[in-house]
Amino acid sequence: MGTGFFISIGQSGVVGKLIVFLLFLVSIYSWSIILYKNGVIRRARNQSFAFLDRFREAPDDMVEHYVDRAEFGSSPFAGVFQAGLAELALILGGVDRMQARRSLSMVQMDGLERSLETAISEQVMDLRTHLIVLATTAGVAPFVGLFGTVWGIMKAFSAMSVTGSASISSVAPGVSAALTTTVAGLAVAIPALVGYNYLMNNVRNLTQRMENFSSEFLSTVERSFGAR
Repeated sequence: MGTGFFISIGQSGVVGKLIVFLLFLVSIYSWSIILYKNGVIRRARNQSFAFLDRFREAPDDMVEHYVDRAEFGSSPFAGVFQAGLAELALILGGVDRMQARRSLSMVQMDGLERSLETAISEQVMDLRTHLIVLATTAGVAPFVGLFGTVWGIMKAFSAMSVTGSASISSVAPGVSAALTTTVAGLAVAIPALVGYNYLMNNVRNLTQRMENFSSEFLSTVERSFGAR
């Protein structure tokens, strides 16, 4: 932004400096969320793909995968799978009875499907944690900057009425300082908006993949336990 931006900040009033400082803090917080959530979602995606590969190696061996889930703690797929197996164990009366291959009724299959949907919803909520901060920042920061600009312009014209001078040289510094807050607001909002859209797109992709995995899991259960 150059030295002119910092000179304009120096020329702004207390309100302008306070708004710029507040936006600076919000910017740091937004960037920390972007970097943190990007790492969380990337690990979730990588471990989910690894879990899916493991699952597809032997999808019918349910008990073994129930134990192996601990290797994929950051995978939402593993969380959904564990929830499905927990519900299946509850239906069958215990994990040790899964190998009995008892037939499941359609009502029991519907209950298992609902438990998977609930697990997916919980995993998505975990993935979306803190993203609302980015959406709020992208929506509010420009208006905070605009408020500072309007306030600064009001002060500039008020000072002009007191001095009685309407020359460009007397008005320009105040207007320039006032516009600084708008620039700061946009500088905060744009990365927050881009980060929010990028992360939400990754979450949506993972959500769709979880739903696909849920269907795959149900197909495996139907094949293994012969739903009737």
